[in-house]
Amino acid sequence: MAGRRPGRPGLRLVGRRWLDGGRTTVLLALVLLSALLSACSQAPPPAAGPLVEAFLSAWSARDWAAMARLSESPPAELASLNAGALAELGVVTGRYRSGPVATRGDRATVPVTESLRLRVFGNFTIRTTLDLRLVRSRWRVEWSRATIDPALGADGRFSLSLTWPKRAAVLAANGASISPSAPPASVVIGLEGTYIKRPGSVAASLVAAGARASVVASAVAAATASPTAFEPVFTVSWSRFEQLRPTLYPIPGVFFQAVGGGTSSTPPDLVGVVGTLDEITGSQLKRLGAPYTATSIVGQGGIEQADERRLAGSPGGSIRVLSPGGAVMTTLATFAPSPGRPVHTTIEPSIEEAAARALAGAPNEAALVAIQASTGKIVAVADNAGDSDLALEGEQPPGSTMKVITSTALIDTGLTPSSPATCPPVINVDGENFHNAEAAESADSMLQAFTVSCNTAFIGLTMAHLNYSSLHEAAAFYDVGRNWNPGLPVFTGSVPVCVGQTDLAASAIGQSRVVLSPLDLAMVAADIDTSRIREPFLVEGAPDEHAATSPLPAALDGDLHEMMLSVVESGTAAGTGLPAGTYAKTGTAEYGSGNPLPIDAWLMGFNGNIAFAMIDVDAPGDGGPTDGPIVANFLDALASGM
Repeated sequence: MAGRRPGRPGLRLVGRRWLDGGRTTVLLALVLLSALLSACSQAPPPAAGPLVEAFLSAWSARDWAAMARLSESPPAELASLNAGALAELGVVTGRYRSGPVATRGDRATVPVTESLRLRVFGNFTIRTTLDLRLVRSRWRVEWSRATIDPALGADGRFSLSLTWPKRAAVLAANGASISPSAPPASVVIGLEGTYIKRPGSVAASLVAAGARASVVASAVAAATASPTAFEPVFTVSWSRFEQLRPTLYPIPGVFFQAVGGGTSSTPPDLVGVVGTLDEITGSQLKRLGAPYTATSIVGQGGIEQADERRLAGSPGGSIRVLSPGGAVMTTLATFAPSPGRPVHTTIEPSIEEAAARALAGAPNEAALVAIQASTGKIVAVADNAGDSDLALEGEQPPGSTMKVITSTALIDTGLTPSSPATCPPVINVDGENFHNAEAAESADSMLQAFTVSCNTAFIGLTMAHLNYSSLHEAAAFYDVGRNWNPGLPVFTGSVPVCVGQTDLAASAIGQSRVVLSPLDLAMVAADIDTSRIREPFLVEGAPDEHAATSPLPAALDGDLHEMMLSVVESGTAAGTGLPAGTYAKTGTAEYGSGNPLPIDAWLMGFNGNIAFAMIDVDAPGDGGPTDGPIVANFLDALASGM
C-alpha cells in the first residue's frame, strides 16, 4: 500500500520511537487505562444514615425549621402541616426509629416507625417512609404530606372521633341510683298547696322572679283547692332556672318540673351532695384536659365533680383520614371505651327521706346531717336549698353548741357537772360586755349553766380555767379542723387559737372566729354517743372509712351524756317534742349587722345510733324552739319506720 512499508503491520514505542505493534490495539489499551484511572479518582456517594438520623432527631424535637433545612425544596406549609397533624392526633410524645436504607442510584428510601403517645387513646403507631434524593453529592429528604403518614396522600388530614361510655351511677347505700341527668331544656315552676305556708309571700316571690301576677294568683287559688296537685305557673330555660334556684328553692310550696333531658333520680335535697351534670367550664377544661373538649358534659359540684373521671370512664373512638371536603377516606384505628365505675355512698334513702320531709317545715334555708354513730357513715344530708353546700361545707358560727367543746376543755382541767358556776346577766371581759339570751337565766353549777345555756357562766369558767389554746385543742380532740377525706370535699371546722381575752370569751360561746358546719357538729355528737372518736365518711372505700379511732375518757363521756340529757329534759330543748332518749345541745349564733342581729338556730345531739346536727339560717327564734320540732319529726319518722 502506498505510504506504508511492507512487513510492518504496526508500531510500538521504545524510548521516544515507535516500534512494531498493532496501532489499534495499543490505542484501545490507552483509552481503557485512561478511563480506569479517571473512575478511580471519583469519591463514592455519601452514606444516607447521618441525614436520616438528623432528620428524625429534628422531627422528635418538633424542630420544623431543621427538618426544612434537611429537605429538598420543602413546601412552605411543612411546619404547619406537621404541627397540625400532631395537634389533630393529640400527640403528647413521639419516638421515630428508622430501618435500613435502600439505595438505588441517586435515590433512596428509609422505613420509619412513629411510636406516638396520644392524650386520648394512648399508644398509636404509624409506619411511613422517607424518600431521599442525592443532590449535589448530598442526600436530602423529599418531604410531602405523605411523609407524615402515607394514608394522608396529597391532601388528607387526621380526625379523632370520640364515643363516651354511659356514665356510671352514684348509688345510695341500698344500691339505688341517686344520679343526676343531663340538664333539661327548660323547667316548669309551680306550686303544691300542701306545703304553702304564706301564700302572699310565695306569690310575691314568683312575681319578682318574672311570673305574671294574674297567673300566680290563679295558681295559688288552684293549689289551695287541690293541695296535692302540681299547679304550673311559668316556664323558664335551664340557665334562668339556675339563676332563680337559690331564691325560689327554699320557699315552701314552690316546686319544679324538668322538661326535656333525662329524668334525674337525685332527691332535690341531695343535689348539693351528689352534684349535677352540665357543660364543662373553661377552668374545668384546663384542669381535666384531654379527652375532654369544650362541649363535654361533666359533673358540677358534689360527688359528680369530685369523682368525674371515675364516673365518666374513658372514651373510645377512631382515628380517621378525611378529605378536604370532610369525607372519610380511611379509618386508621378504632379504640373501645372503658366504662366508668359507680360510686357507692352511705346515704340511706329512708333516713334521707325522713330528713327531707322534716326540713319541709323549716321557715328558711336549713340543713340537717345524720350520722350512724357506730360506724361514722353519713346516712342523710338534707338541705332544703337544693344545691346549697350548707350541710357539708357551711362555715357558720355555732353559737352555744360550741359549749360541748368548751365543756370538754373544762372537764379536761378537772371540772365536773357539779362544779360551781354563776350566771350573772352581764360579764365584762377586757372592757367588753357579754350578755345572756335571757336576763332571768340562773345557774349554780356547770351542769345547770349548760342546761339553760348561760353565756356568762361559761365565759366566767373559761376565763378562770382555760388558756388561749385550750378551745383549739379540745376541738382538735374531736378531729375538728383536721384533714378529712370522707369521699368529697367538706369543711372540717375552724376553732383557732385565741389571740386575746375577748377573743377567748367570745370563742367559748361559739362566736368570734369559730365556724363549724352541721357535719362537724354531727360528728362531735356521734363521738359522744359512742364514746369513741372516729371520722365520718360518705363514700364507701374513702380513706376515712378506715381511719384509726380512739376512745373518749370515761369521765368525759359520762359528764357530757349527763349534761346533754339535761338540756332535753329540763333545758333549752325541753318541750320541743324530742323523743325520749335524745341527748342534745341548742345554739343561737349572731352574725352580720343590724339591730337586732340576724341569728342562726342550731341543734345537735343523738338518739340511739343516730347522731344529728341541724341549722336554720336567719331563723325567727332560738335553736330549741326553732329546730327542736323539726328534729323531733325526723327522729319520730325513723322510730316509726316511716
